[in-house]
Amino acid sequence: MPEDVPPCHIRIDKEGNWYYQDLPIINKKIYLYLNQSLAQDPSGRYILSMDGEKCYLEVEDTPFVIQEVCLPSDSGQSPSLVVKLNDGTEERLQADTLRVGHDNVLYCKVKEGLYEARLLRNAYYQLAEFLEQDGQNYYLVIEDSKIHLKNL
Repeated sequence: MPEDVPPCHIRIDKEGNWYYQDLPIINKKIYLYLNQSLAQDPSGRYILSMDGEKCYLEVEDTPFVIQEVCLPSDSGQSPSLVVKLNDGTEERLQADTLRVGHDNVLYCKVKEGLYEARLLRNAYYQLAEFLEQDGQNYYLVIEDSKIHLKNL
C-alpha cells in the first residue's frame, strides 16, 4: 500500500456495519458523513477523503449493502425495482448487473455503477419473489414485463 495514504482504523463488515477501532459507529450523522466521503482508488482500495485528508479503510466485502428490495412508489416508468441501501439512499435496481458470488451471495452495481453492493439476506428473499426460472434462465418479472438476467 502506498505510504502516503495512512489507515483510518475504520472497517466495514459484510453486513455494512462501520467500526472505528472495533467500536461500532452509531452516530447517524457521522455514519452518513463517512459514507458520503467514501471513494475507491484505481487499485480498488476504499478511501475516505475529508477536509483534504485521505485514509484507507478495510472493507470485508462491499461498503454498500442492499437492505430492502421493493416496487417503486411512482408508477408510469419502465418496470423496475427499488433497492434501499445502508446509507439511507434508494435507487432503481440495475438488473443487468446482478450476479451471484461466493456462497450464492447476490451482488449488483449501485451509485451509477461505481460500486458493487451485497444484497443482505432479507433483500435477497424480497428479490426472489420477483424471480422466475425457465430451464437454465432466470427472469425478473415485474407486472407484465419479463427481464432476462444473463449473469444469474
